Amino acid sequence: MTPSGVIRSRIDSVDLLRGLVMVIMILDHTRDFVHSASYQFDPTDMSRTYPLLFFTRWITHFCAPVFVFLAGTSSYFQIARGKQKKELSLFLIKRGFWLILLELTVVRIVAFWQVDYRFLGVMQVIWVLGWCMIGLAALIHLPLRVIAWFGIGMIAVHNLFDSVTVAPWQGPGSPVPGALAKLWLVLHQSAAFPVAGWPSPVVFILYPLIPWIGVMAAGYALGRVYDWPAEERRRKLLRWGLAITVGFVLIRLTNLYGDPGEWSVQKSAPMTIVSFFNVQK
Repeated sequence: MTPSGVIRSRIDSVDLLRGLVMVIMILDHTRDFVHSASYQFDPTDMSRTYPLLFFTRWITHFCAPVFVFLAGTSSYFQIARGKQKKELSLFLIKRGFWLILLELTVVRIVAFWQVDYRFLGVMQVIWVLGWCMIGLAALIHLPLRVIAWFGIGMIAVHNLFDSVTVAPWQGPGSPVPGALAKLWLVLHQSAAFPVAGWPSPVVFILYPLIPWIGVMAAGYALGRVYDWPAEERRRKLLRWGLAITVGFVLIRLTNLYGDPGEWSVQKSAPMTIVSFFNVQK
């Protein structure tokens, strides 16, 4: 069904948000050049970090989610501008496979400066964007309400499966995960493993596909709000944003759900705040 309003121009707020997260992302990539101990410990290591350093890392947690979410929103805009779903599906599939190929070639070589494919690469944001686009290529043929609940549901409940883990591969000589274990690592658990048996190329899944496909699906569904009158859209987005933010704070306070790492009272109030916000991306 064609959206009621046709979006013909770029959306300034979406472009502004994309630009903002690109600027924030620079923090993550420049820290290595300005922080003398950048290769000695992680900025989120509670035993060594300090508030200012921690938040230069924490703020970049917004980058990948925003990129994936807005990729879904931009896909909806293409439908709103008149592109047929079949045409959009083909575009997303081709774009997705190109991104996966880039992750395994250009991005990998630039990141590691070597072409020894005994280490296949680190599957990061570009990889997950590619697979999410391929997944969205199928999802867009479902009713928008179903896509919305699929995305929200995956984001909301995926932490229920955090306790389901497989033994990670420990290196040469250790057991190689089986096919189902590897599938689970790709879907939900970050780890490294040989593609086949050792010594086949090793891949490190830094970004499992869940919940990122849900994030892109939710972004696609949210694109529908840009068919609404501007004032109604702003009002609803503000309410939803405040509700989600308050919900995060309340859930995090309980230490019962949402992140594998619990927060705790530290030796100082600033470090307690750091502990509270020290969550996985």
